[in-house]
Amino acid sequence: MNEWMPRASLNIARGGLTDAVLDGDVYAIGGFTTGFGAEHDSVEVYDARRDRWRLAPPMPTARGNSAAAAVRDRLYVFGGFVTAKTVDTVEVFDPHKDRWSTGRPLPGARGGPGAGVVRDRIYVVGGFDVDDVATNAVDVYDPRADTWRAVRPMATKRGLLKVASVDDFLYAIGGREDSGAFVSTVEQYDAKADRWRTVAPLHHGRGNPAVAVVRGRVFVVGGAGEGGALRTTEVYDPATDRWEVLDVLLPTARGSFSGAHVRLGRHDDDGRDGRHDNDDHDGRDGRDAVIVFGGFEVVAGEPVALDRAEALRVRRDG
Repeated sequence: MNEWMPRASLNIARGGLTDAVLDGDVYAIGGFTTGFGAEHDSVEVYDARRDRWRLAPPMPTARGNSAAAAVRDRLYVFGGFVTAKTVDTVEVFDPHKDRWSTGRPLPGARGGPGAGVVRDRIYVVGGFDVDDVATNAVDVYDPRADTWRAVRPMATKRGLLKVASVDDFLYAIGGREDSGAFVSTVEQYDAKADRWRTVAPLHHGRGNPAVAVVRGRVFVVGGAGEGGALRTTEVYDPATDRWEVLDVLLPTARGSFSGAHVRLGRHDDDGRDGRHDNDDHDGRDGRDAVIVFGGFEVVAGEPVALDRAEALRVRRDG
């Protein structure tokens, strides 16, 4: 592992944003620009090879703490908060037409849910309901049929969680309970069996961390913790059901931010000696990285939105 490397900043500083990867591009979507309640409609697209963010058409609805996923050349954004109220809004972005449309609403309002994809179906997991109460509900959307249906709920009621998809399983990670406690609970969902089971917990309870999957392992970065925002990164290996806490720390403790797996451009080095890795064409040449972006840090007791982005390279040996 290397240190976190600075990357191009977002055009607009925000926390509570969501993300999705579509056609190899990372999308940074919505969020709050100053604090909870100051929603934003902006959408930015990251080109990892050029290390550049560009503005895309904004969402029709400005909102924060929503969830997003991409299926079959479309990007979907689910729920979130508008003027501190949860919404059932679903909007769909078509990158070929470069425009947004309104999708079929969620079965109920949901703020701070997670979303993951299994076999071209999108699962919206947990969040806070219309009464701003944490839920364990799980609803699955079929883009082909344009239908929603409820499936087995999680064991844990929570919002501000993140969901990762690995080998046709979903992992519901962390989050916050109604009590305000940040949870370390991780649950695995088997879509074929419609069954949840609890797996190894995080070392630290985390709300709204950045999450990315690289080579079948789940990277969980930062997030809100009991003692404040975190700088640590944990990595989960589904094969061993174990979490590892990395030695490397984020430059700035923060939560309510996003992350994704990217492939860095060939010009990127390891941030120290200027050497390049040889490309062995198997996806393990050292250019795989986790990028994290946006979020809030707390300054003098107040949340401050960030535009910063950093990347952590993931080498073939770990």
